[in-house]
Amino acid sequence: MKRALSRDVEIAYEEAGRGDPAVILIHPPFGNRSHFAAVFAHLAKRNRVIALDLRGCGQSGVPAEGFHIVDLAEDVRAVCRAAGVERAVLCGHSLGGTVALEVAALEPQLVAGVALLDAVVLFPEPLRRQVLEQLVPALARPGWQETLRGYIAGRMFGRFDPPEVRTRIAQEVATLPAHMPAPLMRDAMSNDFSDRLAAGKYPLLFVHAQVPADLERLKQLRPDAIVASVAASGHFLTLIVPDQVNAMLDRFLAILPIAATTTD
Repeated sequence: MKRALSRDVEIAYEEAGRGDPAVILIHPPFGNRSHFAAVFAHLAKRNRVIALDLRGCGQSGVPAEGFHIVDLAEDVRAVCRAAGVERAVLCGHSLGGTVALEVAALEPQLVAGVALLDAVVLFPEPLRRQVLEQLVPALARPGWQETLRGYIAGRMFGRFDPPEVRTRIAQEVATLPAHMPAPLMRDAMSNDFSDRLAAGKYPLLFVHAQVPADLERLKQLRPDAIVASVAASGHFLTLIVPDQVNAMLDRFLAILPIAATTTD
């Protein structure tokens, strides 16, 4: 394990493999880098791969105050600087996908491609309003852990998801700092990230599982996007069907030079 400094917070990361561009794995902020363990091990056979713990998660430092998606984007940028990464494919799961889009907007010269795994983008407007008006205030009050566990259980699991994954996610929620979920969820639902998607000049892969993203709108915003779906998995696809995720990432990395010509 290595560490980078991001806005006075220590960020833990690990790396393996060789190659350029590096693949940066960005976990959901309500998890940690171990969500990518199977993907990390697979990709490292043929690529340089880096997995980090975002602030407030895993083995990284916990700020005293709440933080936002832009802070998490700075964590990724700090790790890239510390590791000497000049070109990267950003692979973000869930809210980690919005972090990847923020990094791409802040530092476009870094980004060779973006892979979004069931990313929290392009939500239907009624659902966005419901989360902002009901869930976000509840996450700022006592009992927020039970609220968040209920939201995850009701919206993020599929019928075939194993019980051990459900248990694991519930346990991880119990370790979160109390000041973390509300501002992050507010950030995620205050923007549908259509501006970030439309402005992107990099090859884009979107792998859908459970999140109700508007895939038709995605194709309108980015006609060049490669859109795929996993089978028989809820939102936590890197834990439930990592082999499917690995196959899609392998193909995306293989065709990256060709895909880049359609975004120039």
